Amino acid sequence: MKLDKALLDSNAEIAELASDHGGNLDARGSYNTLDFVVRLRPDLHRILEESGSGIDFRNVGSWEAAHAASTYLHETIHWWQHVGTTSGLMLSFLQPAHAHMNRQSLNQVLTRHGAIKPLVQLAEQILDEGAKDEDLNRVLNNWNDLEFFRKLVISPGELVEQVSTNPYFLSVGHSYQMAIGATSWLIAATLDPNYEVLPHPRDWEDAMTQLRLSSQQGFYKGSPIEVPPLGAKHIFEGQACFSQLQYLYGASGGKLSWDEIRSKGMLSGVYGHAFSVFLTQAEEEWPATADDPIVGLFLLICDLALSPSEGLLLPMTDPSALIWSTDPAWRFLFLCGIAKDKGYEFKRSIQKYSADEYWHVSEILSSALLSPGPREIATTVVGWADHEPSWKALVEEDRTFEFQEGNFPIRVLLAKFIRFQRDKLDAPHFFCWPGMCMTTYRQPISEQVAITLFNEHQALFLNRADLDVYPRLLPGKSEVALQRLVDDFFMWVSTYEMTRQWIEESGSFDYDYGWLTSKFSTAETKTWADASFEKSSGAHPDQFKVLS
Repeated sequence: MKLDKALLDSNAEIAELASDHGGNLDARGSYNTLDFVVRLRPDLHRILEESGSGIDFRNVGSWEAAHAASTYLHETIHWWQHVGTTSGLMLSFLQPAHAHMNRQSLNQVLTRHGAIKPLVQLAEQILDEGAKDEDLNRVLNNWNDLEFFRKLVISPGELVEQVSTNPYFLSVGHSYQMAIGATSWLIAATLDPNYEVLPHPRDWEDAMTQLRLSSQQGFYKGSPIEVPPLGAKHIFEGQACFSQLQYLYGASGGKLSWDEIRSKGMLSGVYGHAFSVFLTQAEEEWPATADDPIVGLFLLICDLALSPSEGLLLPMTDPSALIWSTDPAWRFLFLCGIAKDKGYEFKRSIQKYSADEYWHVSEILSSALLSPGPREIATTVVGWADHEPSWKALVEEDRTFEFQEGNFPIRVLLAKFIRFQRDKLDAPHFFCWPGMCMTTYRQPISEQVAITLFNEHQALFLNRADLDVYPRLLPGKSEVALQRLVDDFFMWVSTYEMTRQWIEESGSFDYDYGWLTSKFSTAETKTWADASFEKSSGAHPDQFKVLS
């Protein structure tokens, strides 16, 4: 079996913090957290469409089709990471948070100063004049705190200097506290306004203040920043890449070698970095094959690293451990160290890639990490969905695809998060090791279950061969409901993007929505985006004075 490099090159935009929604068309596929779209190159769509109504992962007709299916799996895993893990959910909610949590202050700024952009430049102008505006400061403080969190979590090694030298930066602990608070606020505003089930961020505010006043490292202004040797982007890509490799290994009947994989660059750069760190920290040699127990353990550690819960879904037990318990990179490193200490036999626990092995190993690692495990997280969320009226209502909206208008994208993403947690309770091994489950080579799960779960959890929004974005066709869902999903979801996405531009981007508003559709002119998409933004902000974009 020979790998075709042209078919395997991938570009996950999450890894590069890109804002180019359209993606790199020279790349094989991409997923972008700013628009929640899985994209494939046109030639790959054509290969996959030859299989008919669906992708038959277990019975691909050719090695070329297996390549295409493996990339679709890779990019789908990025979707899972952002709607199925708490780290991904937080990152997905950052841009919506700017628009929602700052709305009252933005309204006050608009009333006081008129329609002016960008607000970062307005703040500098006001400061030069010796004036002060609390609402404007609040908007920019919130904006920067969440941006600091994003940069420190995704790519700390590359971006730590950019963060630490920013005058708005207070501390790593403060930024992480604000990110958890913003995500919690969005979930609460959507489903739990009185914090009847969610832990309230105020419950640990006093403890955070004491950590700052006592000059605990990571919690006071000017505190040194410890930088881990990887970031969430490496974990995201490592998890997706090695799952893809396990799929290709299984599709080849166990014949695909590491030499062949390396010769095509599939382990270069961001794709292999997390696995290399894992081997070093766990004191392991490179495994013999892609289905080796060591690879299974690596993928399980990625799964656990991306699933912090304290302060967001479960009570914060130790605010002094906030950074280490929240940051995926630090969680990853600690989990690798625990695996090393557990010894040779433990590190080879993943033999059958079964649900029992997943629960056994994940609970040992989570307990040693002093962190709630995936079973506790999923059980908590599913319990709310089964018993709390507002959560039950959202589950029904997801069933019918008739979502309420308020906080529309938040409702959609939370519904997918709930569904993910429910199915993970039943089949955790499918989501941890999808590459093993999607071929006939090892078959740790039945074909029917694998097909059902993958079909249920494909991304909602996909591009097609024409590169426009479409809703995924869903059995039992009307075309009217699916079209409304696209219309309403991306109307909100455009508002989030316009709000970002209002806050930080120089020049006039940008209306490059070619990444979404080629069916309408720039003038038509401008009218659509303007109407959505004006409804949200109270000001038409054409009214804005642009500071030079």
